[in-house]
Amino acid sequence: MDWYNSIKGWYERGFWTKEMVAGAVRYGKITSEQYKEITGEAYPTPSEVPSGATDGATGTE
Repeated sequence: MDWYNSIKGWYERGFWTKEMVAGAVRYGKITSEQYKEITGEAYPTPSEVPSGATDGATGTE
């Protein structure tokens, strides 16, 4: 399967989001350079991607 052209088409048609395209990079289907070609933006570094939002609660009350 030609992942790059498939994902590019899905993104251009609005079927995929930037987050979904980033997931394809993480799973090795496309490269970070291809992410930039598809989205027009640099692939986010790990520090730019939220690792899980929190409200600061510790779970103890």
